[in-house]
Amino acid sequence: MAEYDRITTDSWTVAFPSDWPDASDSDGTLYFESPAGDKGFYISLWLMSDDETRGSRELIESFQSAELGSFFPADETWHLISHVSEGDRKSATGYWEGINGERKYWICGKQIAAGKHVLRSTFHDYHSSGPEASADFFSTIVGSLALSAA
Repeated sequence: MAEYDRITTDSWTVAFPSDWPDASDSDGTLYFESPAGDKGFYISLWLMSDDETRGSRELIESFQSAELGSFFPADETWHLISHVSEGDRKSATGYWEGINGERKYWICGKQIAAGKHVLRSTFHDYHSSGPEASADFFSTIVGSLALSAA
């Protein structure tokens, strides 16, 4: 059984395998990757401006729209497995999942919004043996993701 580390900030928390090093670039988005380089996840916190008028659910759906357009290009063979958003103006969560069987590339995204904060994460299995195996592997990490800022 894998050991997990946890990052907890003033705004969010996530648990991930303890042997995954921080491989982040300097753009402010955190990236952790498995030692073999076959799996990884990105996480970033967005603070919307005081002029933002969309509620949490609308923000989640906007982020999802941008992510799906970016991660599932039309010129590649992607299968969207799941795409959901739940919540209201105060707080909301979203999740999507897809796979490119030809490339054996599975990816999912989870978004959590509350107030002016949106926590955005994507989870990548660059050499997937199938969507069930990838989803099962990442379930602890995805499930641990939480937004505490509001």
